[in-house]
Amino acid sequence: MEQRAPKRRPAWSNHHGSTVVEVLVAIIILSVGLLGLVTTAGLVTGMISQGQRSTEAAVLAGERIEVLRAERCSSAATGTETRGAYTVSWQVTEIAGGRGRHFAVTVSSPTGRGTRTALFTSTQFCP
Repeated sequence: MEQRAPKRRPAWSNHHGSTVVEVLVAIIILSVGLLGLVTTAGLVTGMISQGQRSTEAAVLAGERIEVLRAERCSSAATGTETRGAYTVSWQVTEIAGGRGRHFAVTVSSPTGRGTRTALFTSTQFCP
């Protein structure tokens, strides 16, 4: 009867566990991914805040335009008001030889870098 020699396993197959280099590489890859996630979260938070300020500015401008439209054509005037951290100013200009009005409403709000100003306009023709 013929005896077979036992099969030899490659040296790497006897290896159980991870080396220090493999663990360090895994930690570095995980750290880069987490850093990207934290950076993205900060940017998204800033964008949400900017969106809220823009929405509030649009609401304030819309309210002012509705008030101006509700007034008689001859009674609308230029003015300014402060509502919370927002400054709303408006200018009314006659158009079409006095048969209409143009409204320009400017809303200014503070930001982390200074002041943001948004301009909203509308036109109304008078009967």
